[in-house]
Amino acid sequence: MKRIFLFAVISLLVFGLCSVGFAGSKEEVGKPSELPITTSSMDDLIAKAKEEGTLVSYGLPDDWVNYGGIRKILENKYGIKTMDTDMGSGTIISTLKSERNNPVADSTDLGFNFATVITEEQLSQPYKNKYWDEIPDFAKDPNGLWSAAYWGTIAFTVNTDIVKNIPRSWADLLKPEYKNMVCIKDPRESGTANMMVLAAAYANGGDVNNIQPGIEYFKKLKEAGNIKPVRPSTSAIQKGEAPISLFWDFDGLSKKYSLGMDSLKIVVPQDGTVAGMYIQFIAAGAPHPYVARLLIETEYSDEGQIEYAKGFVHPIRKSVKMPADLKAKFPPEEDYKSVQFVKDATVLGKAAKEIAEGWNEVAAIQ
Repeated sequence: MKRIFLFAVISLLVFGLCSVGFAGSKEEVGKPSELPITTSSMDDLIAKAKEEGTLVSYGLPDDWVNYGGIRKILENKYGIKTMDTDMGSGTIISTLKSERNNPVADSTDLGFNFATVITEEQLSQPYKNKYWDEIPDFAKDPNGLWSAAYWGTIAFTVNTDIVKNIPRSWADLLKPEYKNMVCIKDPRESGTANMMVLAAAYANGGDVNNIQPGIEYFKKLKEAGNIKPVRPSTSAIQKGEAPISLFWDFDGLSKKYSLGMDSLKIVVPQDGTVAGMYIQFIAAGAPHPYVARLLIETEYSDEGQIEYAKGFVHPIRKSVKMPADLKAKFPPEEDYKSVQFVKDATVLGKAAKEIAEGWNEVAAIQ
């Protein structure tokens, strides 16, 4: 299953990648796309997409933020055949680079951390969907090279069959009653856990430029004996081995409803947390450029944004109204007021490296 923010994100951002030429098409490697940056007629776009007939994607499996639902729109509404190869972010980047002289993929989906890599490596081609003005400036490239369709936030997934007093903040987790209850992944290996430390930093007076409060917080949590040496996997949660799990809200919500565990409560920490965005773009030299554009239009349409929400992530377009029954599955909207958006991918990459290095201090505590 696809993940975001794999640890490969950190190394790619920190150490960089060598620049090479831009592949605009199979026939004209090294030249940018000749296609317009915006679509003047959706009818014309749909007609040309139907002629191409196929979408080839990387990292859009059915169970990742409900990409199955989005791809079904292309298949059922427009008769487009879709073919996806599931792979992690690091593999997607290396594959796009290796195929730049003979492109295969039309589109993909990556964590915001990769935005700088995408632009510097010229792995995308410009396109602005018709909802472009509704996308916040921090969630899109000004030249149309990428944009973010949805986001999630670091939260607590609490098994109320085990934890009777639900923690509401990072400060709460330090209490003795949560001894040997908090399950986390290693931020040196997991990008999600890396963002977890950043969220704790925001809650304790730090930010993306000052991650040390997050490291100090987890030192205290470990010294208190509250960290349980169990990774918060689906199996561990299902077996009751992970009383409190720290990861994305959509991870917790997905487990709650897929496992049928009404006992799971997803809590957005009220003393601070961070959002994680995911970007979409058309691959440089996409073999099916019109289908790729139709995919982007679908992802940002009302219909597509609601399909994302069915995967328990938050649509980027605030004007989209979720059905009441779907919205009720999320934590209350007011709980998300504590969420901070990190708006600079380069700074985020630097913070990720510092967190990974700083975690050695936490790991050393016996």
